[in-house]
Amino acid sequence: MDKDKALNVVYDYIIGDNSILVKLRAGDGLNQESYKLLIEAMTKLIEEYKDQSEVPKKLALCFVDISNYFYFHEGKYTKEEEVLFEDAVHEISSLANRLFE
Repeated sequence: MDKDKALNVVYDYIIGDNSILVKLRAGDGLNQESYKLLIEAMTKLIEEYKDQSEVPKKLALCFVDISNYFYFHEGKYTKEEEVLFEDAVHEISSLANRLFE
């Protein structure tokens, strides 16, 4: 995956029409393929920006208060699903921290 594609994947799956976060909050669950692609894109961007002091503003915007999107109303998901989503938010947050180190 090249840098431009990785950026577009992150934009689409975090703040775009195909936002994983919006779908989770709506009760639609976590699409594993989209999640895997997002993680791949974030990993690529970590590599691309590791030696740079700045990242695109839109990329930074994607991760502002991201963990708040993973809190759901009781009863939408099973406990097992909630654990899966918590693991996902930890992975995304960890990768975001690495991106902005």
